[in-house]
Amino acid sequence: MLEYLDIQPGEHILDMGCGEGFYSMVFDNLYDCKITAVDFDPEILILAHKWLDGRNNVTIEQGDITNLRFPDNFFDKIVCTEVLEHIDDDKTAIKELYRVLKPGGIVAITVPNKNYPLLWDPLNKIRESLGLGHFSPMSGFWGGIWAKDHKRLYLPENLKSLAENAGFWVEDLKVLTHFGVPFNHLILWLGKTLYTKLPVSEDVIKSMEKFEWEEDAAKRRTLSSSILNTGFSFLKAVDSMNNRKFPLTKSTMAVALKGVKK
Repeated sequence: MLEYLDIQPGEHILDMGCGEGFYSMVFDNLYDCKITAVDFDPEILILAHKWLDGRNNVTIEQGDITNLRFPDNFFDKIVCTEVLEHIDDDKTAIKELYRVLKPGGIVAITVPNKNYPLLWDPLNKIRESLGLGHFSPMSGFWGGIWAKDHKRLYLPENLKSLAENAGFWVEDLKVLTHFGVPFNHLILWLGKTLYTKLPVSEDVIKSMEKFEWEEDAAKRRTLSSSILNTGFSFLKAVDSMNNRKFPLTKSTMAVALKGVKK
C-alpha cells in the first residue's frame, strides 16, 4: 500500500474504512501529510481514537463510503483495504472514492481473493467445492474467510472491472499471500478472542497487538509472551515465502489494485 500511494509531503490522505486506525498511524509516523480516517462503525472508531488521539495531522470521523460528505476532487491519495467486501453496493462505493479523489490521484485497494488457498480456510473451501456454499459470515469461528459479514470475495478481474467502470485507470493489479498454515485465520481469531475474554497478562495482550511494535521487546520477555512470539516467528517464517510476485491465477489470500483518476 505504501508503494502504491507514494505519499509526498503536504498531501491529504483518506483512510477509508480505517478500522482501528492502523494505516493512519503508520502514515502519520512516516510522512508529513494530513490524514482523514473514516469508518462507518462507531464502536471501532472508539478504538481508533485510542490509538490516534493526540496526533495533530489525523482527523477521525464517522462516514458512509457510499455517501461521503467531502466535495469533488478533495483528496490526493486514498487507501481502502479490506472494505469493499463489506459493502452491499460496492459499485457506488468505488464511484464515491473516484469522486472525492483529485485528478491524477491514486487509490490503493485490497480485497479478499475468491480464489483462496485451501490451507487458508479448509472448511469453507471444501464446502464450496462440494456446492454447499460457505458457513454464515456471522458465525464467528466457522465463518472463516467470510467472517465479519463479508458480502462477497473478488477475483482479480472482478476488482479490475469494478475500478475501471468507476473511471479509474488500473496501473497495477496483484494477488498477495499464497503460503499460509492450516486455519491461519482461525488461529488469529481464537488467539485474540481468548486474550480479550480471559484475564491474561498485559505482555500477552501487547504481543497480539499490531499497534505495539514500538514497545521495547526486552520489557515483555515473560514465559507467556515467549511462547506466543515463538508461534508468531513460525508464522513469519512461512509468510516470508510470500515475498514474490504471483501470477494472477494463483490462489492467494488477497487482491491488490492501484488505480489512478484520469
